[in-house]
Amino acid sequence: MLARKVYLALIAAIAASVLVFVYNMGAYRNSAQKADVFSKQLSEQKNIAAEMDLKLAAIEKSVNAADVKAALGEADFANSVIAIRAFSWTTFLNRLEDVVPEGVGIDNISPDFQSLTISISGKAVSSDRLMEFLNRLTTSKYFEEIPPTFHTNKLLADKDTGKTLRAFGLAIRYSPDGSRAFKSPYVNKEGLH
Repeated sequence: MLARKVYLALIAAIAASVLVFVYNMGAYRNSAQKADVFSKQLSEQKNIAAEMDLKLAAIEKSVNAADVKAALGEADFANSVIAIRAFSWTTFLNRLEDVVPEGVGIDNISPDFQSLTISISGKAVSSDRLMEFLNRLTTSKYFEEIPPTFHTNKLLADKDTGKTLRAFGLAIRYSPDGSRAFKSPYVNKEGLH
């Protein structure tokens, strides 16, 4: 009785081993077929790449380096014209007007159309107004953080009264689509946005 049980267990183990072997053999054949297909595709791609290299070498021999340099210069010029035309002065000035508080005047705006870095210079009646302007700029979703660059100095505006102004200059990156993460709305001393 015990021998029959051992014999049946042995037959079941052999049958399971045969099934596992058959399954693994089928998986191996399937993988081998896929590997063969991929090898053929890789060989075809290598042939195409070799043909393209030959064609590129022939084109490089036939093209004058001065012509390529001139074409690159024309492309750079065209790209800069496109960047300038795509820049909306009206939208930019409206957005800048929204962040300039009373008591701050802008003297000069100079944009770099490629990097969208805007250089701004002007005067403020006090340090508080200048700091309010900087706060509004840095919390606007259309302007990046300051620095990169910022400088200020005190100017005597009227010798008789001793009134002074704060002259400033800064460079800030402009984000026309407002893609910069919006921080928080600015609030002036009167509590108005």
